[in-house]
Amino acid sequence: MKLIIVRHGVTLENDAGIAQGQTDGTLSGQGHLDNEKLGLRLRQEELQCIYSSPLARALQTAEAVHRYHPGIPLVKDDRLMERHLGVLQGVPYPVPYKEADVYEGMETAGAMAARVKSFLDECSQKHARDSIAVVSHGYLIKVMLSVVGGLPIEEFHRVKLMGNSSFIVHEI
Repeated sequence: MKLIIVRHGVTLENDAGIAQGQTDGTLSGQGHLDNEKLGLRLRQEELQCIYSSPLARALQTAEAVHRYHPGIPLVKDDRLMERHLGVLQGVPYPVPYKEADVYEGMETAGAMAARVKSFLDECSQKHARDSIAVVSHGYLIKVMLSVVGGLPIEEFHRVKLMGNSSFIVHEI
């Protein structure tokens, strides 16, 4: 399976340093422009399906890719939602902040990994010979890259954060 992992476009909250977690977020003007460029870059891919987090910032990014692949399914999947950030969700990140820090009510790396593994196992069976795009969020993508790369989940914070409206390709 060819897995094209996509991070959502930049949001107003990204620019303001707000911890979005499982809130929808609002794509900025730049986010919309970058998503359009992303859709154009991915139009040459022969995708069989696009999967997306149901959160608005990811879904709008997936829709920008889908415009160039109108004949394939666009499927929302809750397992692709961002990490629940507990008490940080919807407020500015504390300073200093480290991705390895754990705050009250924050979803664990293990719980994120379980969601990712469930999703990837299902997709591997359903799309063994296909190319799929998966649109998600920074932390969850770092966990996904740890899973597909065989890295320790507890060290997901060491994986480089992808830029907004960017993608990476993995063969599974």
